[in-house]
Amino acid sequence: MATHVSHISALQDEKLVTPYSEVAAKPQVKTDILVRLATFLQTTLDYQKILTIFKREIAGAVLIDGMTYQHSDHNIQFSLGKIHAHSCSYQLKAKNEGLGEITFTRATRFREHEMANLEALMGTLVYPLRNAIRYRAAIDQAFKDPLTGAGNRIALEDSLKRELELVKRHDLDLSLLMLDLDHFKPINDEFGHLVGDEVLKVVASKIKECIRQTDMYFRYGGEEFVVLLNNANIANARLIAERIRMGISSLVIQAQDSVIQPTVSIGLAVCKKETIASSTQDKDLIHRADKALYEAKASGRNKVCCAPYKSSPAEPT
Repeated sequence: MATHVSHISALQDEKLVTPYSEVAAKPQVKTDILVRLATFLQTTLDYQKILTIFKREIAGAVLIDGMTYQHSDHNIQFSLGKIHAHSCSYQLKAKNEGLGEITFTRATRFREHEMANLEALMGTLVYPLRNAIRYRAAIDQAFKDPLTGAGNRIALEDSLKRELELVKRHDLDLSLLMLDLDHFKPINDEFGHLVGDEVLKVVASKIKECIRQTDMYFRYGGEEFVVLLNNANIANARLIAERIRMGISSLVIQAQDSVIQPTVSIGLAVCKKETIASSTQDKDLIHRADKALYEAKASGRNKVCCAPYKSSPAEPT
């Protein structure tokens, strides 16, 4: 029968993990293993490398086949080795800061002294892992729009260059959507910028809800957003664009004694391998999507317009 042991480990201050009960076996871990582990864990701020080092170095004290770490607040899920039926799990915490859950698995049951060893070893993991999570969060924030949580212009430029390289390497289609909220200035003028900011946040959330997990969305500036759809031809991209348009038009946002029902106009452009001019394609793709967006605005708003497909690369006009 599979067993699962769950522990809430008090990893606080400079103390080691407190055993889940007073009757648990005491740890029997050599000091040199703890010193070596603590030293290695402080050589990087990459949480994946930290966990890889941890799994490797604890092999001398406890045999484990697999290890899984997850932190829902930071959208992290990372696994190493083989996952088996027998497991023991720990909620990690440094002082009052939750650091997610770590689970160890193997083909045979964990004994009391082995779990005590794991708890002692995790005392060296907590603070390096906390520093790595904080570092990752700081890097993520540097590439995010602080209001909406969408990627910022820097993130867009980096992502677009990377996606264009994938187009060239793997002959995949890349589609770009340029979105602009219709009549946004009157919202700010009538209800104020705080309400306008709330509308932008709700719209960004709806965009995220409507796209695929592999797609990326960015705030381009003001009330404009860009969505990158990798491996999406014009038909697939148009379906996603229409899903976004209809999703936003269904929103009803309460504002004082009124309601706001936003709409969005969308320009769509597609890039294929044979159309890429390496030095200009990122600007050209945005330029063509922007022209299609202008067409959508000029022809009535709240619609999707597609840029003509290019048969050969050319400089933007």
